[in-house]
Amino acid sequence: MESVAHPLVSIISEKLIKPSSPTCPTKRWHKLSLIDQAFSNTYIPFSLFYTKDNAISNTSQISQLLEESLSKILSTYYPYAGRLKDNTTIDCNDAGAEFIQVQIDCLISETLNWHNTAIEDLLFPQGLPWSNCASRGLIVVQLTYFNCGGIAISMCISHKIGDGCSGYNFFRDWSHITSHPNNFSIPSLHYVEQSVFPPPSSGPFLSPLFMSNKHDCVQRRYIFSNQKLLNLKNTVAAESEVQNPTRTEVVSALIFKCAVRAAKANSGIFQPSSMVQAVDLRAQVGLPPNAIGNILTICPTSIITNNEESITISKLVSEMRKSKELVYKRDNVNDNMFVALLLELAKSKQEYHENGPNAYQITSLVKFALHEIDFGWGKPTKVSIANGLNNKLAILMGNQTGGIDAFVTLTEQDMSVFQHDTELLEFASLVPSC
Repeated sequence: MESVAHPLVSIISEKLIKPSSPTCPTKRWHKLSLIDQAFSNTYIPFSLFYTKDNAISNTSQISQLLEESLSKILSTYYPYAGRLKDNTTIDCNDAGAEFIQVQIDCLISETLNWHNTAIEDLLFPQGLPWSNCASRGLIVVQLTYFNCGGIAISMCISHKIGDGCSGYNFFRDWSHITSHPNNFSIPSLHYVEQSVFPPPSSGPFLSPLFMSNKHDCVQRRYIFSNQKLLNLKNTVAAESEVQNPTRTEVVSALIFKCAVRAAKANSGIFQPSSMVQAVDLRAQVGLPPNAIGNILTICPTSIITNNEESITISKLVSEMRKSKELVYKRDNVNDNMFVALLLELAKSKQEYHENGPNAYQITSLVKFALHEIDFGWGKPTKVSIANGLNNKLAILMGNQTGGIDAFVTLTEQDMSVFQHDTELLEFASLVPSC
């Protein structure tokens, strides 16, 4: 498909949505944990597409429904309605979340079967996704209307307050209130703040340690069907001691192997490489799923041999499983690998680049049912995530058919090799980009 020109966009309205109930003065200051402080105010950007077939009967009422329900949910998720005071504290001043309405001069069908289109870039405020911005709201919502009657609901939510689980919980609870405006229960949340990962005894981090590393990277979307995942899992189970490999494990191993192979093809030199995955610690440290914060550690897996024949998906999954088991055996409150790394970087006055020269970050959101978020007009036809953040990154999400969508970001040079990898394409389909 030929490149798509940017369609005309009209901003209908921009406003701040304040919590329906004022935040109690005793909750005015939300104290950020050590891990929160390490993150910049990066915005995690999701977009959900709803066609007119999703039973959107009256688009003129959509904005009112979303604004009213957003106001209600912000009374519970009150830190997200505040503003960043400094790198250690959120001022829960009820300033509000940003809510933008936009009309885009095209059809939603022009986005559903394509990726990286000029259209998708317009579903978020320009330059906001993945950016470090301290001057805007901690949640920015954009409601986009297409000419055909379809809509997209996009949300940029601050990583400073919480991780992907926190962001998903907000999206899910907001949709529940929207779809049941007269019959909903206010969610009970557990704000972790500094109770699990307090600032170091030497003092808080006065500035973030995380930096983006975009360079000339491009993003591509790959679809792993349910049947292909089953085939891949069966292969791994037959060739290794891991008898119950997960979807995330097999897809992560395949992407990692093929990305390292692409880098070697371009440079002519094999470089020992590592895959870094975030691990949600809520269950392990005794916190409920509705705990809000960055409650995680990291789990590294390495490729240290130059013998490609010895690097199989099955062996990588075995190494991933061993690494994960070691993580769960640790005391991840007092002996957290991620916290230890952050403290060492702070001591040496270095910044943490999520994707170092040979580190690949693979983030799995598969357990979060983004594709089932229903605001009252059915489940989304498509779920997407904005381009950007870092080179050497893959974000995995479940899809509507029980498979996985993988959003892979590499340099243009490495991607040109990666997207033609025969082993990858045996199990994944590349979504055309335009």
